[in-house]
Amino acid sequence: MSKRNRRRTPPSPTVVFDYGGVLSAGHDPVPGIHDLLGGDIGAVREALWAHRDSYDRGASTPEEYWGAVATAAGVEQLSETEVGELQAADNRYFLRLDPASRELLHDLARNGVRLALLSNASEAFGEAVRRADWFEAFTLAVISGEERAVKPGREIYEILLDVLAHETGGVSIPSAVVFFDDREENVAAARALGIDAHLWPRNGEEQADGAEHGAAIARRVLGERGVPLD
Repeated sequence: MSKRNRRRTPPSPTVVFDYGGVLSAGHDPVPGIHDLLGGDIGAVREALWAHRDSYDRGASTPEEYWGAVATAAGVEQLSETEVGELQAADNRYFLRLDPASRELLHDLARNGVRLALLSNASEAFGEAVRRADWFEAFTLAVISGEERAVKPGREIYEILLDVLAHETGGVSIPSAVVFFDDREENVAAARALGIDAHLWPRNGEEQADGAEHGAAIARRVLGERGVPLD
């Protein structure tokens, strides 16, 4: 039989999740950070998100990032211990898994589905997430702060595909990657590379009546692609 006519078994999908707002229970660490810093909560919120992109792309250190947030709260200088406390509070908030997301991960892991994480997050959070009990279900994590590249930039998706290709003998098949993210622009960027990407309504935010949880959407999508969940 010629190679042209041989049947090839389609590759088993790799399921890739964003973290914040998809696996995490919420997406607003500001109240916990404000409890530590005080000051005007609106100013803390503005600074925390205004400087987050730089932190998540690895362009600023924990001392620089949390120093900028503290300055907005009226705190002029942070000790090393205080920087650690702020980072720990941020980690604790985001490491709370949404119950439906946790159940989905459990079902996928139980069925031997290869899982990966693709997250815009700091190096410090990347270290914390790899220590989480549930991370043992994952094959790998691509963290923006470690790679110096963030979604929706093309580079970080190419890094993900390269790492996955290395894991499967050097063959990159974007269509065999099923990806869930809570931002439209990140989904669109993934689709532009041929990745099977889908929008996950952000956990922790009020949704319209009757709206599906992201985990329910993911179960439907994955079931349609033959990914075992029973």
